[in-house]
Amino acid sequence: MKALAKSYVWWKNIDIDIEKIVKQCKLCCLMQKNPVKVPVHSWEHRKEPWSRIHTDYAGPFMNQYFLIVVHAYTKWLEVIPTTSITSLSTINILKKLYTTFGLPITQVSDNGRQFRSDKMLRFLKGNEIQVKFNAPFHPSTNGQAERYVQTFKNKLKAMANEEGLL
Repeated sequence: MKALAKSYVWWKNIDIDIEKIVKQCKLCCLMQKNPVKVPVHSWEHRKEPWSRIHTDYAGPFMNQYFLIVVHAYTKWLEVIPTTSITSLSTINILKKLYTTFGLPITQVSDNGRQFRSDKMLRFLKGNEIQVKFNAPFHPSTNGQAERYVQTFKNKLKAMANEEGLL
């Protein structure tokens, strides 16, 4: 951008002025390749069973989605196939998980509509589950689930390739 600007105009400190403008431009911040790194805040380490879970969806893959649920402390992984990722279907899946493992203290997820909906928030609040969302455009905040989603996708692709489905 600086080179392009300099091909049309020039003034003293043009580079500094361009940098200031770009830092204040919301669209520029959204479109930049490497978002500004922010200090990572460590999660509280709790050792109670099912204390903090991280959730995310993988898919679609062969007309299915997969709800990925990871227990933060033990790294226990649950992968639940589903054809729908609405709030209602997500709540129904979580109800089954909570019946098996108990209610978590905290649920961490991305900003997907199914996790941010009024239905979901009422469901979680009604069960006294703290809700945490990762920062927009900063998926590493939910790194537990995001890492498993990537691993799961890679394994599915490898299996599909071996079976000749890809």
